[in-house]
Amino acid sequence: MRLDRRTLMISALAAAGVGSLPACTTPNPTPVYPDLTFVNRQPIRLNVGTLQIVDEVVPPMTAPNVEHLAPVAPAAAMERWARDVLQAGGSSGRAVMAIRQGSIVEERLKTTTGLKGAFTTDQSERYTVAMAGKLDLFDGAGIRLGQALAEAERSKTIAENASLNDRERLWYDLVEATARDFATAMERAIKRELAAYVY
Repeated sequence: MRLDRRTLMISALAAAGVGSLPACTTPNPTPVYPDLTFVNRQPIRLNVGTLQIVDEVVPPMTAPNVEHLAPVAPAAAMERWARDVLQAGGSSGRAVMAIRQGSIVEERLKTTTGLKGAFTTDQSERYTVAMAGKLDLFDGAGIRLGQALAEAERSKTIAENASLNDRERLWYDLVEATARDFATAMERAIKRELAAYVY
């Protein structure tokens, strides 16, 4: 069979493409994220005998929620704050820190279609982290002495060509920022609503 010059050129290009496939399919290394802690914040010493942390969050494990895919779940960040900051320093009574909401919700955004879309990189998803919690103080007889409430929410978009590592980094950064907002809000609420029970 006689091959013309055009056929030979196409064959050569195809062979070169096949030869370069291994380099293109090398997976990105899995990133390692630092522990999200709050040990640098001022401890809050409560006049109670015990501290209980209750996680009321039940992740749906399905779209549009994605908190189960994040390097650090919002509820886990809130629990870490409670363990790092809240202290039981009294002889009786109890404090109950309830984690009421800790979610990451994905919202699909409209992107450019057609020929223009092939040359446009849009923001394709918006991720919203929401946190809410309450701290109740009870005396030895179980009578509630007071309550502090706080919540925080942040959102951020991501480009349609983002990799999985890019998304995980966004989730981590967004959870960290929202958790620090929540920490600030809750600490202020405690000092405002429960001042009589804080050392």
